Amino acid sequence: MVVLNIFGKIEPICISNKLKLYISNLPNGESNNWNKELVDEMRTAVKMNIIESEKLGMKPNINIREIYSRHFPQNPLSDDTTEDVYLQKIADNMICLYFDYSYQDMPLGDWDTNCFDGRLCEEDYAEKVIDFINFASSGKSTQIPSFVPQWVYSSNHDLQNCHRIFWGEQHAEIYIESLKKWGQIFDTFLKYKNDYLQLDYLMNSIHTDNDYNTYHYFKMYSLCQLFLEKSKESELDWKLPQFLDHNYPLEERNEIAKLLRQMRNKIAHGDFIGLENKIEEYAQKVMDGRYSFDYSEYSRKNWVLLNACCLLEDTVRNIIIMLFTDREKLKSIKDSTNIIL
Repeated sequence: MVVLNIFGKIEPICISNKLKLYISNLPNGESNNWNKELVDEMRTAVKMNIIESEKLGMKPNINIREIYSRHFPQNPLSDDTTEDVYLQKIADNMICLYFDYSYQDMPLGDWDTNCFDGRLCEEDYAEKVIDFINFASSGKSTQIPSFVPQWVYSSNHDLQNCHRIFWGEQHAEIYIESLKKWGQIFDTFLKYKNDYLQLDYLMNSIHTDNDYNTYHYFKMYSLCQLFLEKSKESELDWKLPQFLDHNYPLEERNEIAKLLRQMRNKIAHGDFIGLENKIEEYAQKVMDGRYSFDYSEYSRKNWVLLNACCLLEDTVRNIIIMLFTDREKLKSIKDSTNIIL
């Protein structure tokens, strides 16, 4: 279960029937009282903010009364209202995302094998869902919802960000509609057991990996191979350009695609001197004249890896969008033996 950065009083809503994914206000039953849990977490966050601020010689910048007044101006509280009441009122209007299914609902076995279950030593899967939706929605495509929520609290995190838990928006209806549309996308995609397993693979591949280094680069390129490579990796030289940023002319995208493959191969074969040479070639062909390098922030090599990783992330995002919106077209591209222009 994760708490989202939206407020409002709602009845439980099924977001995805195939995943049995729901949103609702926080449960407060006797044996399932996440409402109380969140109040306790917010109370701890306020205390941690005071401690951290004192260490820095600053005033605490979390004011519960101001947060409540900003989000619920239509329901003001009296001046003598305690902070605990404010916290409870905020928690009552928070919205969470969670799975609610029997094992017969999903073709992935029981407690022993079902990857979507929440376990003590695994991150909450609802968190992975939201992170994946945010990744896929951060591009320029109009085929998928672009206005999606983030999570502010996850049930599987021992340490919480004392500021993040108070993020929040009042545009709950827009976020909820976007989640419903994403649910429809998932439900259309999930037809067979392999589709569930593929979705699990993608969500785990994307989740929490934001280090733009050679490993991240290698992984992003491997995802491109997963969807585009039929028999040999050189196919990506002419299959990848259509998914690259179209701000680059086609001829330049063709050159970039070859460079991306060559850099990937240098990493795979442990040829790090060769990788250095290809990184410099990428810098000269793709970045010089377009970017100002601040070497107090990154080395020249790491500026290139940052750029290449971001470029590949956008490319993977474009491929994933096609997977969800036109799977047959993506399959035909993978099966193609002709150069695609």
